[in-house]
Amino acid sequence: MKPIRQTLYQSALYVAIPLIASLLIGYLAKCSLLIPASIIYGVLLVFMIPSDSFLSSNVDYQTKRMNPSFRPPPLQRRIEGAPEMINFLFVLTALVLCLLLLLVG
Repeated sequence: MKPIRQTLYQSALYVAIPLIASLLIGYLAKCSLLIPASIIYGVLLVFMIPSDSFLSSNVDYQTKRMNPSFRPPPLQRRIEGAPEMINFLFVLTALVLCLLLLLVG
């Protein structure tokens, strides 16, 4: 398991790099910083969805329709997945803050 400092540093990079990229995109497109940041965070969030989340049950259902003898493996929560979940929550929080600031502003 990674040390907590390294996990927090990685989470800070997940938040900071899209902000820097959206600064550049916002300057070039002459729009608010929050619009490109929200788009980048949204795309990043889609790719960071944990594999053992609610979407896996839908995939198992589709597989079971095609192959009735399919037995999905039981869901297990992993302790090793904690850093990925922390990163996911940081990006989700950044996306929610961007969307709230867009609504208020």
